[in-house]
Amino acid sequence: MAKVYRREKDEAGQWKYVRVNLGAGRRAAAAPPYYLRYMEDGRRKLSQPYPTFEAVREAYLAFQKRAQLPKQRDAAERISIRDAVDVYLEQKANKRPRTVRAYHQYLNQFAELCGVHYLDEISVEIMRAYKVALEKLPQRGGRIGLAPATIDTRVNIVNFMLKKNKIEARVPADEMPTVAAEKANPFTEPEIKKLLAAMDSEDKLLYSFFLGTGCRDQEVRFAAWKDIDFEKETFRVTRKPDAGFVPKNHEERTMRLPHSVIALLKQASKSKKSERWIFADEHGQPKDHFLRNLKYIALRAGMNCGHCKTTLTIGHGKYKKQVAVTCATHPVCEHFYLHRLRATCATRWSTPHGKVQAVPVRTIQDWLGHKNLETTMIYLGVISTDALSASVNAAYGD
Repeated sequence: MAKVYRREKDEAGQWKYVRVNLGAGRRAAAAPPYYLRYMEDGRRKLSQPYPTFEAVREAYLAFQKRAQLPKQRDAAERISIRDAVDVYLEQKANKRPRTVRAYHQYLNQFAELCGVHYLDEISVEIMRAYKVALEKLPQRGGRIGLAPATIDTRVNIVNFMLKKNKIEARVPADEMPTVAAEKANPFTEPEIKKLLAAMDSEDKLLYSFFLGTGCRDQEVRFAAWKDIDFEKETFRVTRKPDAGFVPKNHEERTMRLPHSVIALLKQASKSKKSERWIFADEHGQPKDHFLRNLKYIALRAGMNCGHCKTTLTIGHGKYKKQVAVTCATHPVCEHFYLHRLRATCATRWSTPHGKVQAVPVRTIQDWLGHKNLETTMIYLGVISTDALSASVNAAYGD
């Protein structure tokens, strides 16, 4: 901030600086010369004298305009977005490999789409433009734009990186896409029976394990024989650093297994494909593609809704092409996904069975590996009204 002064003598004959008002419509009220007083590097400084009121006013306005411009640093001092992303990824290298891969993909995507080069150029407007770009990204099946929950996740990951660099450019919450509250969608018991009936013995063990443990995809993939205690009938989720597996939230945990799952595991242990992994491929490595396999089973069981549509790539090399398909004939039904098995397990645990009480919800939270109870409650399905008839009557005294 600059101010205009002039020099004049006081009654004692001493020189002093007197401030000159430059308000709208003001004219010179005293004789020149005039001076600009301003701060630079923490020190108060005085300009050279200006011979006229108009000259000092012009200098004052120019000074104020320069002061309002954002301070520019030398290019050598500025941090590029690419460098900031690389540093942030190094700082997060101890997270689960899957999380690190997601951070790498999303942050590099931001660097490509944001339209600026340096970190200090990122503003709320830049983040708004990034959000709009995500809303317009072409997707498989001819769809345009990512899902609201996906956009919210990717924007938040960029915000984490910016916050680490002391940059606040968050898009206001009321401008972000509305994310529908997730609800549990467990399979019904008839659906489970129909799915299991369409499986071979290997698949039956695999998906019974999902249903009996409530484990996540990667936790099942890296389940090892040493994690099973056949005597106590328990399974423990443990780290496998050499295989690149770390439990979510870095928390190991132990849960009880149903008798029937223990029986299936004992049977499978007699003809192991791997001395280490419970679910191994023909090469003895951890098996994968559990979701794809579940969708094939649902199609084989005749359980697809017949209405889901998507685009698949078929053929090889120059014969490769995109084909529109539906779940009536292909394993692409959106109603079958692995988290439904996890929700089914949680719902079974939380439901009393005759005189046998339900598993306490805090124990379910621990077995599912959740940090807070609110997340656990999302996984607990709502029991059907018909099934609760006896409970309602008993509570009312009927």
